[in-house]
Amino acid sequence: MISFSKRTIIASLFAAFLFPALPAVAVDQKPAAAAAQQNPGSEIVAKVNGKKITRDDLDTATNNLMPLVTYHQSVRPEKMKEIEKKALTQLINSELIYKYAKDNKLDNVDKKEIDQQVKDLKKRLPKGDTLDKVLQRSNLTLEELRDDFKKDIVVGKVSKSKSEEFKKKAADSVNEAFMRDYYKKNLEKFKEPEKIHLRTILVKADPSGGSRAWNESKKKAEEIIKLIKEGKDFATLARERSEDPFAKDGGDMGWAHKGSLFPEIEEAASKLKPGETAPAPATTIYGYHIVKLEGRKASVQKKFEELNVKNLETELEQKEHKNLWNSWLENLKNTSKVEYFNK
Repeated sequence: MISFSKRTIIASLFAAFLFPALPAVAVDQKPAAAAAQQNPGSEIVAKVNGKKITRDDLDTATNNLMPLVTYHQSVRPEKMKEIEKKALTQLINSELIYKYAKDNKLDNVDKKEIDQQVKDLKKRLPKGDTLDKVLQRSNLTLEELRDDFKKDIVVGKVSKSKSEEFKKKAADSVNEAFMRDYYKKNLEKFKEPEKIHLRTILVKADPSGGSRAWNESKKKAEEIIKLIKEGKDFATLARERSEDPFAKDGGDMGWAHKGSLFPEIEEAASKLKPGETAPAPATTIYGYHIVKLEGRKASVQKKFEELNVKNLETELEQKEHKNLWNSWLENLKNTSKVEYFNK
């Protein structure tokens, strides 16, 4: 859980100081009031129990979710909206957790911790800049900054505490009975897919050669199929004429799960019985594939006892932890007033 306070606005000011040529976040700004028109950053995008979240807050939170090296220049508009949405969710969650902390008297912070945050911030200032100047540029007082540091510390500590609590609950609940119940309700997930054992011969076609090159490759593939029908050994022909890495093994691709091969190859194999070769080559982006089915294994339902129980336990504990965390946040939200002012 990350809290985005005005401290991160100051961090963004550092970036502006160091990288003045970088553009700001490209966003739609439709202020509802004249004041917001004069200062788009003050536009209110959301409120949590009356606490305002402004466009400046959202822009800064969005910046902090993006790698500085790419910044906004290579981010598609759809991706930017996705990042903005995540940033706004984190801002709202931060306010919800802080209210929870205050309601449960968990908001006490040692003054020394805040002093250390201020000291650390001063150390990160660009050469020639001062904290007073930065505070003035960001329209902040030192007391407001200290309050925001306190909020960050409180939110961080409460988040860590609740996360550990939920991890313990998840570990306690995910026992053998829990896992067996999950297994029974999700049998499809524990099915061994159908497998096929193929041999192939590839006749490549030059993508830039046009229809003439493809026609020539197809003719070669059809000639090989004719030789196979006449009784020539598939593996020998594969070693002599195939142009894929399996040629040295007589075209043997080994066993493969259904869905792991080119659809065109699987389609050709689906019509064959073991020992048969497809009557026509399958076409892919690489050229023409002559397909022979060596064997087929039906889908098999794994028994619970055959599973890697340790991996399943870890997976389910992580899911349960996430569910508990999200449920807690959802409950905080349902007992609070969250308002949105910008689509």
